[in-house]
Amino acid sequence: MDTELPEPIHGLPDITDVAVGVEEKLHTMIDSFELPGARLYGVNCASRPTTEPNMCLLAQHPDVYELLDAPSSALARMFDAAAIVTTGWAAPLRPDGTIEGAPSEHALRRRVRLVVVVADNGVASALRFADEPDEVVTDPGSATGSLAEAITRFWFDPPITLAANS
Repeated sequence: MDTELPEPIHGLPDITDVAVGVEEKLHTMIDSFELPGARLYGVNCASRPTTEPNMCLLAQHPDVYELLDAPSSALARMFDAAAIVTTGWAAPLRPDGTIEGAPSEHALRRRVRLVVVVADNGVASALRFADEPDEVVTDPGSATGSLAEAITRFWFDPPITLAANS
């Protein structure tokens, strides 16, 4: 056996498992369902002896879309994955998947904290409701809509390179 070779690098765990691990860790760190803005974390989880992810807060912005579009948010690509954390109102969906009116004005609205994780092996999310904080709802990447599209573009589209002025 050649002892000079480095240890093999293990691939990323299942993206839903990563989302659940990130959400569980954030749940111990964030005691609120009303954050002043969306947060972006860099997440390292490959080749870790435990399932607990190592996370670094990179940025925060009141608007999640502006956060994802900010040039400095590209720092997240230096990590195994990125996690976006937002809070807000959720309302029940109609059978066709739409919401009647604004969630914040719906009679059955609930406060929610959403964690979306994106890595080379996909996108997944985990969320908690303020009125049932011990229950975690996961989505293995089947979410649709503007946030799902923005997160996919953020991670998978090539970075924009600006030409230097001569």
